[in-house]
Amino acid sequence: MANIKITEERFKKVIGLYFNWKKLNAGIKEDYTRGVNLPEAITEPICCYVNDFYLSLGEGSEDAVVPNTQELVQIKATSNFNRDLTSFGPQSKFSILHFVRLNQDEDKMYLYDIPVENLKKVKVNANETYEEQQLQGRRPRFSIIDKYINVYNIEPYAIVDLNTQEIIRL
Repeated sequence: MANIKITEERFKKVIGLYFNWKKLNAGIKEDYTRGVNLPEAITEPICCYVNDFYLSLGEGSEDAVVPNTQELVQIKATSNFNRDLTSFGPQSKFSILHFVRLNQDEDKMYLYDIPVENLKKVKVNANETYEEQQLQGRRPRFSIIDKYINVYNIEPYAIVDLNTQEIIRL
C-alpha cells in the first residue's frame, strides 16, 4: 500500500486545482442542470494535510491512514453545503470518518469528524440499515448532513479558506 504525506507544496497545488474545478463546474452549469462532482483528488489531500494523515493510494477502501496508529480513514465530501448523498462501498473498512463540506460562495471547506460507533445502525431507507445493505453487497447511501451533523449538532473542527490557504482550527 502506498501512503503519501501531503506537503505544503502539494496542498497549495490542490487548492489551485480546486479553482480550476470551480471554473469548469460553473461553465458546465451554464448549459446543463448538473455540474461536475468535486473530485476526491482535491478533498482528500486537503483533509490529509489538515490532519497530518497520509493519503492512501493502496488497494484498500480507505482514503487515508493515521501514521502513528495505522488506523484507516474514510473521507467523504459534498460540493453542496446544504445537502449530500454519501455512498459507501460494500467492502468499505475504516475506523475514522471525516466529512468535507464545501461552501463554494465563500471558497471554504468545513471539516467534520463523524462518529462511527453507530454507523452500522443508520437507516438508509425505510427498511434497511447501513450494515444490512453492506451485507447484501450493496452501496449504502445516506446524507451525513441529515443523519449526523444536524441530528447530533456536530460542529466543524477546522475550516480551510481556499482563497488565503489558511487553516482555521476550531
